[in-house]
Formats: sequence, C-alpha cells, structure tokens
Amino acid sequence: MKTSLQTFVPFKKRLGYTAAAVLFAVLLAGFWNYHLVDGFGKDFIAGNTIGDTGELAGSYGSKGGGFGFLFAAIAGLAATFTACNCVVFAMIPGLACSTDGSGGRATAWKALGAFTAGVLVITGIYGMIIGFLGPDGVESLNSRPVRLAQAQVVFTVLGSIMLIWGVIEMDFLSRLKEKVPAAVNELFSHTLVKASLLGILVGLFAVGRPFPVFREFLAYAASSQNPVYGAGVMMVQGIGQIAVMVILFLLIVWLGRKKIDDIAARKPYKFRLISGLALIAGGTYFIYYWGLAFLLDIGRWGFKLGWY
Repeated sequence: MKTSLQTFVPFKKRLGYTAAAVLFAVLLAGFWNYHLVDGFGKDFIAGNTIGDTGELAGSYGSKGGGFGFLFAAIAGLAATFTACNCVVFAMIPGLACSTDGSGGRATAWKALGAFTAGVLVITGIYGMIIGFLGPDGVESLNSRPVRLAQAQVVFTVLGSIMLIWGVIEMDFLSRLKEKVPAAVNELFSHTLVKASLLGILVGLFAVGRPFPVFREFLAYAASSQNPVYGAGVMMVQGIGQIAVMVILFLLIVWLGRKKIDDIAARKPYKFRLISGLALIAGGTYFIYYWGLAFLLDIGRWGFKLGWY
C-alpha cells in the first residue's frame, strides 16, 4: 500500500513535528553526559564481566582466540548507550513499523533479518581490515587524534545521510523524488531494502567508534594478524552493539502486535511519519554532537554549566 504524508499530514504540521525532533536531538546532544554512559559501559558492563579491558587489550598471546569472541560481545554490549551507538534506537520505528499494511509480523521478522545482515556485512569487512592492519596498524588507528577525527567524519556523514533520508520520508522532497526513475523509487521503498540500509548504517557505527573499550578490543583482535578471525570477532561485536535494540524491537512487535496491525490497516502513513522523525532526530544528534559541537565548541552544556 502506497502512503503519502502530503495527503494525510499538512505541511505545517509535518514541519512542526520535524522542528520538535531536531530540537529534542540538539538538547540531547548538548546535555549528553559521556562520562556517565562511557563509564557505565566500561566499568559496569565490561568491568563486571571480563575485567579491565585496558589490560586485556594486549593479552591475546595468553588468552587466545576463543576469549576474543567473548571480548567482542562485551565490547559491543558496552557500547550500547554511548554517543557513538545510542542512535541505534532510532532504527526501531523503521523496523517495528515495517508491516506497512502488507506483510504483518512476518514482514517485521524478515526486516529484522535484513537489518542484522547489513550490520554483519559491514562489521565483517571492517574486522578483516583490522586483521590485515595487525597490532602496529591498529596502534596508529587508536591514537587519540586519529580516532577522534575518524569519529567526527564518520558520524557527521552518517548523520547527514540519516537526516536526508528522514526529510525524504517526511515528503519534504517529493518534487525531487518525482524526478528519480520509478524503478529506483520502487527499489528503495521496499521494506527489506530499507531494513538492509538501516543495518549498513548501524554497521558503520563501529567504523567511527572511539569508545575506549571498543578500541581496546580492536587491539586484541588485531594481535591475531588474521583477517578471517578479525571478521569473525567483529561480527560478534556487531551483534553485541544491537542486542538491546533487538530485544526492544521484539518486545514492541510482540506486545504491540494488535496495535501495529490495526494502524497498518487503518493509517499506514503513520509508519512513515514515525520512522521519518526518528531518522531526523538520530541524524541531527550525530551532526550536532560529532560535527558542530567539536568544530564550534558548542557542546558539553552540562559540563560547562557545572552540572556534572
């Protein structure tokens, strides 16, 4: 079923919703307490399961390859709520609302599979690169100037893609979209294609991630000097970074299945509205936190105000 927000939601209302999503994202980015969330991941999640990841980073020789898979899972899970991964939750509306009146819950499960596949493809490729680089190459990659520059570029680009995608979903670029060949529009409107693209975006979160636990995991994986091993453990890390999001997705589809089916039948355009606003909020967060705040020093409001 084709849906058009222009038909059901007036321009001014869509513009108001968009402004609210942008404002929410900027406030969240401005007041983000990275000490709290990074500390939760490093000290509570990693510290209470595998121990000090800083010490573990150089222990491949004694711990071996098997431990690397556990390290990978914990590194991914520990990154869940960090500034380089929290936007993963903006993907839930696009997946949970993937029924769109045509496929029911079965389509939602397929969408989850396509999303996960996208994450695994990107993290697998990145893991191979880490294996090829080896410990010396990753040591350079992990230096503070390089990892911060990498984070700023990657997340600003990803944020821009998400923001543009959200604007398209909100039907603000309908005239431009009409100039694109119908076959291309049809392809990118397909549920599983959208889910795969969302997965690719989330997989790329790992490429920009400066989180210390993750960087220490990279050093461990690189010590194997084995691209295949690097790909394997990085894919496990990818599963870890989306684990909480997937659990929430499953709960939403299970607990809200009747409501979702009802909306899909009566007001399917609401799915585009929700997913579009989520993408705009997530994209704005990345652009502000990793781009504008660093370049113009207009972030860290809570720290500047002495609140934390």
